[in-house]
Amino acid sequence: MTNGGRTEKILHNMWSKISGLESSEYLKADSAARRRRGLSALSIVLMCIGVAVLIWTGLELAYSATAVDFNGAYCLPLALGVAVIVWGALVETRWGSFGAWFGLALVGQAASLQMIDAGRLIHFQHYRSIPDLVQYDTVALSLLILQVICVGVGVSTRLWAIKDWLTSQLAWWQIALIIVVLALSSAAVTPDISLYATSLLAGTFVQLVSIANVILLAWSVPEEGLSTVRESIVRFFAEDETVQVVRLDRLALLAALWVILLTGFLAYFVYQAHPHVPDETQYIFQANYMAAGQLSVKAPPVPEAFSMYMVPFREARWYGIFPLGWPVLLALGTLFGANWVVNPLLAGSCILLAYLFFQQLYSRRFARMAVLLLCCSPWLIFMGMSYMSHVSTLVFALAAAVLLLRGMKRQNAAFAFAAGLAVGGVFLIRPLDGAIVGLILGVGSLFGNPTWRMRILLSGGLIIGTTVAASLIFPYNKLVTGSSFLSPSDAYYDNYVGAGVMTLGFGADRGLHWPLDAFPGHSPLEAAVNTALNIFQLNTELFGWGSGSLVLIIFLLVSGGIFRKDHWAWGSIAIVVGAYSLFWYHGGPDFGARYWFLCIIPLTALTVRGLEHLIGLIDNFKIDGASHRNRVALAAAVLCMITLASYIPWRASDKYFAYLRMGRGIQALARQNNFEKSLVLIRGSEHPDYQSTWIYNPLNFEGDAPIFAFDKSPEVRAALLRNYPDRRVWIVDGPTIANGQYRISRGPLDPDEILAAIK
Repeated sequence: MTNGGRTEKILHNMWSKISGLESSEYLKADSAARRRRGLSALSIVLMCIGVAVLIWTGLELAYSATAVDFNGAYCLPLALGVAVIVWGALVETRWGSFGAWFGLALVGQAASLQMIDAGRLIHFQHYRSIPDLVQYDTVALSLLILQVICVGVGVSTRLWAIKDWLTSQLAWWQIALIIVVLALSSAAVTPDISLYATSLLAGTFVQLVSIANVILLAWSVPEEGLSTVRESIVRFFAEDETVQVVRLDRLALLAALWVILLTGFLAYFVYQAHPHVPDETQYIFQANYMAAGQLSVKAPPVPEAFSMYMVPFREARWYGIFPLGWPVLLALGTLFGANWVVNPLLAGSCILLAYLFFQQLYSRRFARMAVLLLCCSPWLIFMGMSYMSHVSTLVFALAAAVLLLRGMKRQNAAFAFAAGLAVGGVFLIRPLDGAIVGLILGVGSLFGNPTWRMRILLSGGLIIGTTVAASLIFPYNKLVTGSSFLSPSDAYYDNYVGAGVMTLGFGADRGLHWPLDAFPGHSPLEAAVNTALNIFQLNTELFGWGSGSLVLIIFLLVSGGIFRKDHWAWGSIAIVVGAYSLFWYHGGPDFGARYWFLCIIPLTALTVRGLEHLIGLIDNFKIDGASHRNRVALAAAVLCMITLASYIPWRASDKYFAYLRMGRGIQALARQNNFEKSLVLIRGSEHPDYQSTWIYNPLNFEGDAPIFAFDKSPEVRAALLRNYPDRRVWIVDGPTIANGQYRISRGPLDPDEILAAIK
């Protein structure tokens, strides 16, 4: 055979593996012979290349000059290495084309993520402009173009079959509406029209390419392998439509363990067991003094040197302004010296409770599908990594729902009372969320029972339990603010910002005029903008799919797949969205649509329902005369695997490592230089330079540990030195003026020497 013939054969064989097109008989026989002999030379070469790429990526990370160099750029070679290894392992098997489309989907998503401006500072992400991509992200842009070309060629061979199925199941207006809704959820609303238009077009295009890629991936699953896939799916998901005994099983326990380990790993190594958002700083402040048995702390002698946002610095006693529920839970971790493990443990508890909840409403098969989606949800994973309070509210909300459903099934009001206690727990953490959960479950208790007697008993038990638990807020308010009906939050904002700024409802006096706040005050128009921003974040963060996380829900809604058993999900989402539309802020880009976090359960349920609906429609119309039921289920699983291999590493490194420039650098500096009983003056900005150090101050701002103060002005410095005359002094430059690190400017110094210099 000539060299040209060999080249033609190799190219033809490789394209057949990618596209899934039929090969000639001699190529089939040749491929079968190689499979019998084991891995071919092509497989070995591809796998070696993939391993080499991963090793190179690891070495680049290991020898980065500073922590600042750790960013999302490494995720592209990581995805490329994994893709080449997978394709190499499958290229000479029946699954060769499947491996190729999987690798292309993985690399395509990793490439598109590199084109996004997300970063560690607070702003909504968007796609960069084409000139910027050509100049700075040529490799990512080239790989995306490669995906577009391959997907375009692949779709062209299946175009008429896809068209026939779509037109048989949907009207043209439904197809158009799905595309429009998906497009509008693909970019964050911004006043920069040019930027918004670019992000909208780029986001829509990337999602459509990803959807097409997933379709081709599902289509490439070999017929011979479908029986094995079907048997595995049946065995794994236990396809029973009813469950006689609602219980936890091995899958639920393994899923919970996976979430605990993953979130714990991220909390310690990515989030550095350190707060990054101002709210988190206050939570830890509260947890620290609550762990010591206090409800407030004595104000420091120079309040100006220690005050910051959300600290009532004019008071004789300082306190955290948030309700007591989450700080109490966080204090339990503080007592064991590991407050960073609390949220990972709660995230694992969410998995177990969600498994019980979905079994009660649907089936064990449904519960398993939903829980596996949650295990791969960046929204849950990164919220579980943080110090935010939302995961704890979800735990109590799920516990309340599980208990109430048990009470409804057994016609036992005691379970409703216990559910009410859990609702009260939600109220003690986030009062508005408590009201939302109480309303949702209250409606369920009224309309989910056949007799008025049980409706009254269950609703009464729910109300009494909620009242008993939630009423704990009154003695807490009394002890902290002096009034049972004045919360610490209201006391702070009324006295330090302005009366009514945090009140629900519309008005010109609402809001704090933050840069991300769309308009002054609050209005229905701003509520619509906030809703649009949160929908975009759901589409991004819920599952991290390149096709858009809401694609199956949008398809379910537009295609008319709404069933009575799903009304609870749509209703719950409507109540959450409606309640938070009355608040002036959308929640910002921290951890997705965090104000809507309670929606993660109904959204997951609707995603599974959308998948089931799609499978049903495909079963009713056998494309190419074949059943694609198991292909669709496998494609959904692949989307989740791509999230774990691409989206989560990218988000962890690109955004949440050293997020908002906060970090533990001051701890290392204190250990290296033996600060001990010192006064450490931090130079720079209040956030992040000083706020990163503030939580390490000793209780009541006294004791033998170092005290960290903000070097705000010469007058404040002099007052500090006069009030702490027995401490040696260190002057430390913060990260904003020391290239991302804490750096000793001077020290140790004698206080009298510095005072003399000031005078």
